Amino acid sequence: MSMASSVRRRARRAHRPGAVVGAFVVLVAAVQLWGVVPAGASPSMQSTGSSFASVAIQQWVGQSSTLYGLNINWQVSSSVIGLNNFGQNQIDFAASDIPYSAEQSTYYPSQPYQYLPDVAGGLALMYNLPGKDGQQITNLNLNAHVIDEIFLGEITDWNSPAIVALNPQLAGDLGGPIHPVYRTDASGENYLLSDYLLHEDGGDFTAAQNAFQSGNPGQPSASWPVPASSAHPSTSTYPGWAAGNPVGQSGSDNAANYVSALASVGSITYVETAYAKEHNLPVANLANQSGAFVQPTSLNVATALEDALLHPDLTQDLTNVYSNTQPNAYPLSAYSYIVAPCTPTLAGTQHSSCAANPAGVPGSNPTGPTSPFPPEKGQALGQFVDFLACAGQEKMASLGYSPLPPVLVQEDFYAIGRMNGGQEPPPVSAADCKNPYVDGETLLPGSPTVVGVIIGGAGTGGSPTTTAAGGAGGSGGSGTKSGTKSGSGSSRSGGSGSSSLAAQEAAAGLTPQLAAEGYTLVNGQIVRKLGVGGPNQFERADALVSATDAVGNPRFAVYAGWALLVLGLILLPPLIAMRISRRRQAAAPDPPTGA
Repeated sequence: MSMASSVRRRARRAHRPGAVVGAFVVLVAAVQLWGVVPAGASPSMQSTGSSFASVAIQQWVGQSSTLYGLNINWQVSSSVIGLNNFGQNQIDFAASDIPYSAEQSTYYPSQPYQYLPDVAGGLALMYNLPGKDGQQITNLNLNAHVIDEIFLGEITDWNSPAIVALNPQLAGDLGGPIHPVYRTDASGENYLLSDYLLHEDGGDFTAAQNAFQSGNPGQPSASWPVPASSAHPSTSTYPGWAAGNPVGQSGSDNAANYVSALASVGSITYVETAYAKEHNLPVANLANQSGAFVQPTSLNVATALEDALLHPDLTQDLTNVYSNTQPNAYPLSAYSYIVAPCTPTLAGTQHSSCAANPAGVPGSNPTGPTSPFPPEKGQALGQFVDFLACAGQEKMASLGYSPLPPVLVQEDFYAIGRMNGGQEPPPVSAADCKNPYVDGETLLPGSPTVVGVIIGGAGTGGSPTTTAAGGAGGSGGSGTKSGTKSGSGSSRSGGSGSSSLAAQEAAAGLTPQLAAEGYTLVNGQIVRKLGVGGPNQFERADALVSATDAVGNPRFAVYAGWALLVLGLILLPPLIAMRISRRRQAAAPDPPTGA
């Protein structure tokens, strides 16, 4: 054997461990991923709707795709488009800030459906207003009456006495035309702002609806009131329209982009706080019932929503939110929702029901016991809802929203169990739900009142509960301010206060077993009333750690497995190429000894 051949053989033996290591890396990666990645691809699901919640939904869709391989095609549009598309069976689930009971949509579901709260947020007044020194003003104060007059075209200049009176700290620094940017598309933002103004400054708003021949006067609308071509409102009352000051934009993105443009000096619009954060523009301090001017921070939104009343189908009455008297309550706060399929038979096992279409509207009322939603989609959508209600809420405050309180996380868990293929998660606990209000990372100021009628009376199937004197109002209906306020208050009292309460409970069918499960009697109806959650409602799990720093967490196996696989794919090809090269060299004949 020649010396050259011997050297080549030693070199090949020296590189064999590298090839073995590379193959071992790939093998380990495959073992790590085996059984962790689903055997089949997640079904493709289509969704559209709310721009109010869109920044949050976009993040959840991306995160759930990375973590679980979920395949959700989310397209931001508006609440009304989401409701219409779901009503026409064009999408698998919708996102909306408006319920079907508000009758703002054209189409209504023919399949059983339900509402799932997904996030809370504040409708912020985002503005672009430099002072006389050219620097952006960041401490603008507004109240309901001035907001009303700005967006109805009654106030046209930032130096208006009504604005100056609210901003003595800006004396001499305000001036220039106001360019209010309103939504031209039918949206949840329009509905929420109009509902708020009707409750807090109803006379002016109703008068404009009449003058503009817009909507149903005295009722909130997803379409912003704009003078009709046949209407000629007094230019002395609404001079902004005559001057062409109001600017229409379709969608929150376009409204926020318009206001943030350098040329849009003096403009103002209403968007969820996340859009103002994205554009790094200030939002107005809004006067609340206590007289304080507050920002739409996560805490202030959560504080205001303590006074929200949620009906049996979880749709919201925001009357008491608008008039919340706590000093830090941000009054223009609301929940947003996922509108998803529901199976009545599954709901029945929970002593609950699916939502129902309002009476007298186009479309059939879904009353059948089954749902056409495929189980494989129900399983995937359930996983998505589980994620958004827990880990998905972790960064909501920094994004511009307010996380769901534990009581609504639990309601979302129940809703998962009402979908074909959905597997209801165990009861909410800090060990399993990394929601900052659940695991104790953030102190919870309080929770909304959730009233769920399960036996008898109006209120089942999505109709407003009868616990209120004066009917339902806010975003859930159209009752009067005084009536809904007293109604929301009465729903908190619980029970009838009668000395014969036990007899009434027995007559209504409240068995000891139901009472032990947390049900009670409210105005003669058996309800599940979830209590106000506090910082000690769930013990903080000190051992709770994120997927990136917990080796025992199943997600760590996914990350580690993919990392090893990538490493193997990087290292193995060069090693294989080197081995092939060595073999070719070994196959070549040795040069002649005398050469």
